[in-house]
Amino acid sequence: MELTDRVTRIVSLGAQGLLAADVTGRLHVLDRDLNLLRSSKSLPTAILSNSRPIYTVAVAGGWAVTKDMGGNIAKWSLDTLDLVSHYDGYSICDRSLLMEDEEPSPVMSRGIAIWDGKVYVNNGYRQLVVLDLESFGILEISPSFTGDVALENFCTDHPDLHVVSDKAGRLHFGSLDTLDFPTVVKIDESNIHRVCWDSRHERFWFSQDAGHGDNAYRAHGVGTATTDGTLLREKHFANNDVEFVTLSPDGSRAYAGGFDGVLHIFDNTDPELRIQRTVSGFSHQLIDIAVGADGSLYVLTQDGELVKLDAEGRPLARADFRRQCVWDLCGSPEDPATLYAATDDGVAVVRFEETAAGFVSLRVAEHHVTGLGFTRRIVAMPDGWLGLSWDRKVFRADRGGRIGWVQELPAFGHTIAVSPDWSRVLVATNAGGVELSASTGEQLALLTVTTGAGQPGLATWAGTYLASGERVLATRTGLLQAFEPDGPRGTWSLALDYAEYTKRMYTVGDKLYVIGAQGMKEIPLGTRQVERRFVELLENTVENGVVFDATACAITYGGQLAAYDYNSQEPIDLKEDLVDFPKGLAVVRARDGRPHVVVGGRGGFLSLFGVDTESGTGSLIKLLDVYLPRPGLGQVATFTYESSESPAVGTGRDESPQLEPAMNAPYA
Repeated sequence: MELTDRVTRIVSLGAQGLLAADVTGRLHVLDRDLNLLRSSKSLPTAILSNSRPIYTVAVAGGWAVTKDMGGNIAKWSLDTLDLVSHYDGYSICDRSLLMEDEEPSPVMSRGIAIWDGKVYVNNGYRQLVVLDLESFGILEISPSFTGDVALENFCTDHPDLHVVSDKAGRLHFGSLDTLDFPTVVKIDESNIHRVCWDSRHERFWFSQDAGHGDNAYRAHGVGTATTDGTLLREKHFANNDVEFVTLSPDGSRAYAGGFDGVLHIFDNTDPELRIQRTVSGFSHQLIDIAVGADGSLYVLTQDGELVKLDAEGRPLARADFRRQCVWDLCGSPEDPATLYAATDDGVAVVRFEETAAGFVSLRVAEHHVTGLGFTRRIVAMPDGWLGLSWDRKVFRADRGGRIGWVQELPAFGHTIAVSPDWSRVLVATNAGGVELSASTGEQLALLTVTTGAGQPGLATWAGTYLASGERVLATRTGLLQAFEPDGPRGTWSLALDYAEYTKRMYTVGDKLYVIGAQGMKEIPLGTRQVERRFVELLENTVENGVVFDATACAITYGGQLAAYDYNSQEPIDLKEDLVDFPKGLAVVRARDGRPHVVVGGRGGFLSLFGVDTESGTGSLIKLLDVYLPRPGLGQVATFTYESSESPAVGTGRDESPQLEPAMNAPYA
């Protein structure tokens, strides 16, 4: 049997195997070799699809307790995975504490604890709910000791002290028995996803989502702290979110990983934070880990891949799962009814079609498997497209999918853009802006963004060209730097808030659009100041955005699609029932000029929305979902895990054995 939907969280069941939650709100039990044993039924049909993903799960006493994104809280039997009890996310609250007409806010938080027969978890209103585990009766609903910030992780392993992390980068030291947490320490500018007690050295380990101080949004890693919250040590090894840190059963090793896609194995036999080995080659970003009773590792990636490693990082098994995603969408300059979609295995060509009767639809006309792993970003060319793959490659293909050239990058690439005359390609990478020849792929320039003379170059996360030929790069710290068209000299810069990291950037006419944290920003190039910001009602980072007619649309990492009035910046419509996380966004038009919005994302879905122009509201009307084919388990290439024994990441790597054919994992 195979897993049919993307797994979102995993919990070790010891000798019984592994519990996995998925994006549809179902639970699954797998054996220790990741064979699927049983699955739960689907959640009640009245629950909106975007509320169903489970990111909050804990097990104890033969029960599993979960909370989904919509705040629905459920209890399940571990033996059968039968749903035993289910609290509606709208109703489980203290209404006296709410604003008028307040509704649950979708959130990806992991914070749940089962302690002394009680369950502690946020509801959808950020209130603290305490339930009796056996009866599942509500014992208390009160304001959370974290305020209006969601709980992120609980550590109850210390014999006398409980530590709770939140999504504002704070650690709370105290007791669940009394709900008194008098010591609060802020040690990160974003989430602290995981906290664990290290009895060997009597300290807490914690992950760093963004870092803090001068390293905020520049250097990420893990740290250790004493029982009174004093920071002991930090180890920085990534320039992206660190999602987890955990210890081996005997405490001799620590494991950390995140969005850099690398598992870092620490030698914990002495107090120094020393990386002993790194394991790379995973299909995507790492989001969760579970450690078996025998020390085996179960690692989950953002795209739903689930693999088993031994304690030293050697691959042992892989769960059967066929993944697919629409990572990016762009329109063909030759045919406005044609969209190119970046997918998990290449590029799809999608047609927007209209019948004689005026009905519209989407059709996947072509699907090109490149063999280069998943295509992270795509840019249309007059005769085809340019693609950026996860494994640091840029490629050019003609409209028939035939690849003309492939160029390897010096570092991980985030976005890709093409110059106004189609002759040059700008790739934002962790090593800076890499400019290539569009005709040959040859590297033309390497542009470095720094905060001053003598300072190291910053990782760049987005780039674009202006009509003048100037090249603009944006860093994770919110710094925008423009360069002259044909040289390395900077022409102007703009510093946004350091937390306004950029995921995409493009120009329309004389306006620059910067998309990422804190919304979609419109910056007129004449003033170089943020003039419009589309952010109201958005729960998480904006993944993509478009502006058309008098409307702006944005999609978020929180699974939202929002429409705004362009002039007032006020929200017109908000969709929170998307199939899964959205990534790609584009606008197409019917023959009479009516706009339609296309959203693509995880699971390989493409959703078509009409825009209500007749009533003048501009609201979005769901018309159709189309799904890309998922590659078969035997139709994908393998990838290699690499390990290196080194105190620093990225040096001295030596190749470890490939997975056996029966456990092939898709190349990415």
